[in-house]
Amino acid sequence: MHLAKLIAFIIAPQNLIRESTEECPYNSAIFDKFGTFEHKGEFFPFCKTDYYKTEMGENLYRNVVSFEGLVKPENIGEYKNKAIELENSLKNEHGGRILNIDIGYMDTDKIVLPSTKRGPFKLYAGGGMWLDMILTYAKGDFKPTEWAFADFKENPYKRDLLLIREKYKRALHGKT
Repeated sequence: MHLAKLIAFIIAPQNLIRESTEECPYNSAIFDKFGTFEHKGEFFPFCKTDYYKTEMGENLYRNVVSFEGLVKPENIGEYKNKAIELENSLKNEHGGRILNIDIGYMDTDKIVLPSTKRGPFKLYAGGGMWLDMILTYAKGDFKPTEWAFADFKENPYKRDLLLIREKYKRALHGKT
């Protein structure tokens, strides 16, 4: 059986980010949906696009987190639906999302994010879900796909992703 590491790239406004991520107000809601964080990456400015500006405001940041345990990659659509439910339950006073959760999985050689939007490089997975392989792993590094978003191409998350990959490999071999 193939198992993967559940990860999420989270975009949040600066006012929700604290030095200690335990203080972030949305953490308990994320725990309830996906379980305990195994790794919480550093937040980096999310400034390569204004896509979320109207809904979420300015001064947005993104980080990557991983969750304890392993998951079946074929269930990633269920996790995406949970992420959508969580985003919709956490709205600001104007009815917009306060955070964006790009849930996905990592295996030994790639990172895949599900989407409800089709695209030329996405593969249909059924149930209204499309899969987007955004990063591949080879020769000790994560490389962005040609169609990856700008922040993935610059990949400030590299250090965190490498740490998550090492934890994933240990979990695969029962050495957690």
